[in-house]
Amino acid sequence: MRNRAFILISLAAMLAAAAATPAIADDVIADDLTRDTPIAARAGVLAWSHYDAAAQRYRLVLKRETGGRVLAPIAGSRTPFDVSLGRNRRGRLVALYTRCQTARGKRCDVYRYDVGSGAEQKLNSVSGPAEDEAWPVQEGDLLAFARRRPFGLSKNAEIRDCDLIFVKRLSSRAPSKRLDRGACSRTTGISIRGTRIVQVTFGSPPGTRFASQVRLLSARGGAVKVLARQSSGEESNLFASPSQSASSIWLTRTGVHPTHAFVRIDIASRRLTEVPARIGLSGSFARDALSGAIYYVETPERFAQDCSEAASAPCRLTRATPSPFSTRERTLAPVMSITSSANAGKAIFGDPFVVSGRLTRTVVSRGRVLRAAPVAGAVVRLLRRVEDPAAVGSLKEGFQPTLLLAVTDAAGNWSIPIATPPARPWFSAVTEGAPERTFAGRGTVGSVEARITLTFAGGVFAGSVTPAQPGRTVTIQRLRGRLRYTKTGGGHVYVDQWTTVADAPLAGAGTSYAAAFAAPPPGIYTAVLPFGDPKSDPEGYGGRSPQIMIPG
Repeated sequence: MRNRAFILISLAAMLAAAAATPAIADDVIADDLTRDTPIAARAGVLAWSHYDAAAQRYRLVLKRETGGRVLAPIAGSRTPFDVSLGRNRRGRLVALYTRCQTARGKRCDVYRYDVGSGAEQKLNSVSGPAEDEAWPVQEGDLLAFARRRPFGLSKNAEIRDCDLIFVKRLSSRAPSKRLDRGACSRTTGISIRGTRIVQVTFGSPPGTRFASQVRLLSARGGAVKVLARQSSGEESNLFASPSQSASSIWLTRTGVHPTHAFVRIDIASRRLTEVPARIGLSGSFARDALSGAIYYVETPERFAQDCSEAASAPCRLTRATPSPFSTRERTLAPVMSITSSANAGKAIFGDPFVVSGRLTRTVVSRGRVLRAAPVAGAVVRLLRRVEDPAAVGSLKEGFQPTLLLAVTDAAGNWSIPIATPPARPWFSAVTEGAPERTFAGRGTVGSVEARITLTFAGGVFAGSVTPAQPGRTVTIQRLRGRLRYTKTGGGHVYVDQWTTVADAPLAGAGTSYAAAFAAPPPGIYTAVLPFGDPKSDPEGYGGRSPQIMIPG
């Protein structure tokens, strides 16, 4: 009995110690990724691409676990480096990637960079003069890569890319060996371990509209083995960025509809284990087999598809230990919410207007959310969203810092009152200093309407507009009736139908108007100030006055 009691006491003590163990926080390595980038990790070294907007080139970035990040002393690239890290025949750590002569990813050849010496060389033995290579990986004497084939149209008019996988023994004069192609598809990542090659694809093989597959190949040859597949609409349910351990394949699953997740596939059993990421993932992922640390690129919004410069905020490159598949508690990087008085409905100029939000860190265990830990004492700066009317196609968004600051309270909450909110109160926010720089994503929506009054007396419509809108015209409108629209699936929608009966230019100061109308018909009237054109008048307010009744 005493032995049993001792065991129970010891077990209770161990459970208590485990419960008291603090969660391990994910580390943000870089918070300035404005473009998508592949990432690679090996032997304590991390590699990715940084986009230089001024030069319009990507630079290869390297970072060791114990040091800061440095730019590799090589020329920039028009396209992101499809970088991998491997060992050459001498066991030296090398980075493999392709360089393309066009921004569209054409005329691409394989290059290798020695991480220790800083020397770069073109690998002519695997670079076809009339071919496009992609995703090169090396393991000792063996190098594998994809060779692009021009895409065509299938019978159902879907795009079908037919990349081919090749392997080359660098010590041999024999040409590169072509492996089994499998279904037509575009390669989105390759990994090599020994003679085992993993290829991740996206394409439209027969029988499905679109599909993403995880394929297993051998450098010795043989048929492709599909370990996992998922089919869905365009840009949905994508596997990406394979890494390998002795027995497993590690990668991500992203897309429009699914829950973004980390994925592990047991090679022997083909069992797929999926852990929800609880954050937005771009798909870029790497695992360092030496330390077991994983690296991922987090998008600023949960369902954002990429890190393009038009996105609301830059992506973050983050390191996680332990892995998402561990039962140890992990604290994710901070996230910040944001809302405003205009988000909940119509906001009228002059009413109290507040932008507010909350800064928290989510604690998870194996993808299960345990709690949200508030971040107190963080300085938050408000950012205002602006648009560039000169942008081609849709308006190009950007953010400008304001002078408005707040500090999060004990619950992680912050708020900033704005005395004179703009007509389009589109704001985001960012933390300054500790903790890691955190953006509030795309930010607030909605509008602030001008405060407009309307009266009728002595044959004159008159009223006021706040704030001043000099040079603009108020229209007086009469309700003619209601239009009825049928909804899909039953029911109706009624829409007020108004007709303009008079125009009333605003007086010189832009705060008052009047329009004579000797005998208006009985009915319901309102004064309307259209919103300004965002291209020609981005600061123009709009709005509608309360309705008045003119009796018969």
